[in-house]
Amino acid sequence: MWVLLTVGVATGLVFGLPRLARHVPWSTERWLAGVVGGAPPGALCTGHDRSDSKAALDKLAQRIYPLATDDKAVPITIDVVRGSTINAVATLGGRVYVFEGLLKQAASPEELAGVLAHEIEHVLNRHIIQGLAVNLLTLQALRVILPGGDPSGARMAHLLLTMQFSRREESEADEKGLERLRSAQVDAAGFEQFFARAQQMPSPPAFLSNHPSNESRKALAARFRGYATLPVLEPGEWQSLKAICQ
Repeated sequence: MWVLLTVGVATGLVFGLPRLARHVPWSTERWLAGVVGGAPPGALCTGHDRSDSKAALDKLAQRIYPLATDDKAVPITIDVVRGSTINAVATLGGRVYVFEGLLKQAASPEELAGVLAHEIEHVLNRHIIQGLAVNLLTLQALRVILPGGDPSGARMAHLLLTMQFSRREESEADEKGLERLRSAQVDAAGFEQFFARAQQMPSPPAFLSNHPSNESRKALAARFRGYATLPVLEPGEWQSLKAICQ
């Protein structure tokens, strides 16, 4: 009886906590982000020595966010982090980090906008807070809570940065990200091209392991063709953005 009760409680928590997490107020999530952190290791490329680079990043970000009235309820910040990792991560409180390696890999501002739209949708659809709620039930989370080693805040930040979303959540971020690009009149071909090229690399980035397949993405992207588009950045602005860490 105790075994059945334990299994029942655990099952209820696994399926119930994510649903409850979606209703956590944004103010609470931002407070939690301030407590546990979540910034990747490495210096931020602030562009202090290159005001043109920072201006280009801001221009690209503002093109895709905010768009709808609901967007304004969540102030999202986007920063570039030094490092060769080809990845971008969204963490608690609307913080999105793009690694320098991904910025170098992107062939156009439309490709970068596609990746950022995907990460923004992870934030807006509460995938981060839901994932955190689920991970807190795992043995890995116990290591975060129990004393010893690094401070718990640092271990919690590591958990956030290494947390992987389910394929369902990745697919949701893909579709809603493409809807965002269409609303912003950004060519969605960049979204498809970036992920397709990354998949063909000799050592594909680790973050692709739990993402939808190229075939699924192609089929999805095909539904978002044929609308009017406008360039995201001028060629000179794009080159300035790519040099933001120099």
